[in-house]
Amino acid sequence: MAELSVSFFGRFQAHVREKPVPGFRTKKVQALLIYLAAATATTHRRETIMTVLWPGMPDSSARANLRQILFLLRQAIPDFEESGTPVSLVIANPDTIQLNPQVRIESDLGQFTRLLHEVRAHSHPNLAGCNTCYHNLEQAVTSYQGDFIADFFLDDSNDFEDWAEINRQACRRKALDALETLAGIATSQKNYPTARQYIERELEIDNLRESAYRRFMEILALNGQRAEALAVYEN
Repeated sequence: MAELSVSFFGRFQAHVREKPVPGFRTKKVQALLIYLAAATATTHRRETIMTVLWPGMPDSSARANLRQILFLLRQAIPDFEESGTPVSLVIANPDTIQLNPQVRIESDLGQFTRLLHEVRAHSHPNLAGCNTCYHNLEQAVTSYQGDFIADFFLDDSNDFEDWAEINRQACRRKALDALETLAGIATSQKNYPTARQYIERELEIDNLRESAYRRFMEILALNGQRAEALAVYEN
C-alpha cells in the first residue's frame, strides 16, 4: 500500500494511506505538493521553487514564505512510521527540497509515464503483435482521466501556470498518441468496434484532431458504414 497516493489527471487529489488529506491551509501548500510529487525522484533547488511559486518577490520574503509553506505541508501530511522511526515526507536542506525516497508514493501521472516508457523501451519486431505493449498502452490511457491538474490554478503565479500548462500539453499529446496507436492496432486486427472506441475517446480529448477524423472515417468505411463515414467527412 502506498503511503501517499496522488491523482493529477482531472481533479487533483491526495490520499495518505488511502484516506484523503483533510485539507491544505493555503493553495501554495497544495501547489508545493503538486510540484514536488510531479517529479518524485527530482531534487529541486529552493530558488527554483521560489521562482515558480512567488515570481518577482524579493529573495528574503520568498524564502520566508517557502519555510512557512513547508511547515504547513508537514502539518497537513505528518511523518510516517517506518519500523518505529518517524519518516518525513519532505527532505529539506538549506539549498534543496525533495520528496523522501523512503516514502512509498504512487500517482496516476507516475503510472502513465512509466507504462509509456516501457512501451518505448520494449524491443519487438511489431508493436501490433506485442500483447505486453498493447496492455501497457491500454493501462496508460485508462489512467489518463483528464487534463493535468485541470481544477487547480495559481492566479498570482504565471510561472506555476506555465509549468502546469507545459505538463498539461505534454500529457495530453502522449495520451492522444497512445490512443491513435491503439486504434491503429485494433484496425489492423479488424476489430473495428474497439478501434472506434479509441478514436471517439481521442476526439473527446481533442475534437479538432484531423488524424483522428481520418482514422474514424477509415474505420467506418472498412466496417461497411459508408454513409456514416461520409457524414463524419461532411461534419
